[in-house]
Amino acid sequence: MSRENQWYFIFASWKNGRNAKQIHEELVNVEGEQAFSISSVKRWIATFKDGEEQILDKPRSGHPCEAVTPEKIAKVKDLVSDNPHISTKELAHEVDISRERLAFILHDHLGFRKVCAKWVPHKLTEDNKQKCIEVSKQLLETLDKGYRNIITGDETWIYFFTTSTKEANKSWIKKGANRPQIVRTAQNSKK
Repeated sequence: MSRENQWYFIFASWKNGRNAKQIHEELVNVEGEQAFSISSVKRWIATFKDGEEQILDKPRSGHPCEAVTPEKIAKVKDLVSDNPHISTKELAHEVDISRERLAFILHDHLGFRKVCAKWVPHKLTEDNKQKCIEVSKQLLETLDKGYRNIITGDETWIYFFTTSTKEANKSWIKKGANRPQIVRTAQNSKK
């Protein structure tokens, strides 16, 4: 029995002269744990005694929902498409809505989630891969001939890396889409 059906049952039983305890016992027999509590049954009977016979919610006065509109959803979608790294703070400021409503739009309406880019050591083109194979073959030939010219040194090189922050690598993607990849930045010439 749905909540609405239980309300109708309470109303009809009350009209037939039953008290709250009897109505509650019948509801528990039928619904078990899903039945209204005795206090809820008493509250509904009091409401019916006050002359209220409509169980459905009446329209309420108040501020209409203006935060989540088709126009604002489209604006958020355009902003994220233009800049997938944009922060929720910037988006909320641009669209002029709260961050809570913005998160609702992003996750529930547009199906976006924000993830960090996946770090990969390097992305090789087909030419790069072919060059690696050629160099490896040359090294193997050198090892087969015997290596006599090994140069050693005691100099230590320490490279500086310019890596972006984790926050800068985050981007908005559709649910189910693969994470974007970002290549580790190259070593600078400083030592």
